[in-house]
Amino acid sequence: MKSSLKRRLRIDKTIAYVLVILCSVFFITPLLWMIATALKSPEEIIQGVLIPTQLRWTNFVTAIQAIPFVQYTINSLYYGVFASIGVVISSTLSAYAFAKLSWPGRDKWFLVMIATIVIPSQIIQIPLYILYNSLGWLDTYNPLIIPAYFAVGQAGTIFLMRQVFMSIPTSLSESARMDGASEWMIFRTIMLPLARSMVVVVGIMSFMTFWNDFYNPLLYITNTDYFPLAYGIRAFATQYSNQYNLMMAASLIITAPSLLLFFIAQRQIIDSVAQTGIKG
Repeated sequence: MKSSLKRRLRIDKTIAYVLVILCSVFFITPLLWMIATALKSPEEIIQGVLIPTQLRWTNFVTAIQAIPFVQYTINSLYYGVFASIGVVISSTLSAYAFAKLSWPGRDKWFLVMIATIVIPSQIIQIPLYILYNSLGWLDTYNPLIIPAYFAVGQAGTIFLMRQVFMSIPTSLSESARMDGASEWMIFRTIMLPLARSMVVVVGIMSFMTFWNDFYNPLLYITNTDYFPLAYGIRAFATQYSNQYNLMMAASLIITAPSLLLFFIAQRQIIDSVAQTGIKG
């Protein structure tokens, strides 16, 4: 009986490993194709060579020198870092208010906030553009960064953070209140440390979103000095549309930070998924 059970578990584990490997190959194939193409010569691309015979690392140098790469990178870092900080601050404060504070109409307003997820962002772009234009914010990063500090468009992030705060026992905050702790102290010293994994994930995922953002800078920025890297890569692709090796090299350059952050934050991502699945 035990031997048959062990055999069944071994078979199930083998099937699971095979499925994971197949899925991994399926998802990693496009990345491997990008890397191989970025290291090819133009002649090898025309001939349809699958694996480059000689690695052309100069393609990355050419891609970097073809555009103001350093300036675009600085712009993207400025946009991504400060907007991500705004998302973390606004979403954690809002989620704590919805999860742990009692105030009139809390649950109803939470439903209203969740309902905004189904509203396409394009619907509000025209009134937002008119508003930002009247404020003189066009051709600056104000319309891209400042709304993040007011949780604009962050209903999904607030929902996830609220789930984490809901999973934290209420007895902890009640005990702190009995000891004279203020709400700010409870939030800062108890709630945030316990929700650290989700806070890190929210910050990293927000940065990845802003780092790769193309649509919003396209709306509000026309000055080339303020182009983020994603916008600059689009201009690069237009100029070198027939040189696929250079296009793939440029794409890998802009993708590398996102991949690096994902691998660094694997543990936090797993922990945050476990936290959001716990009901408090």
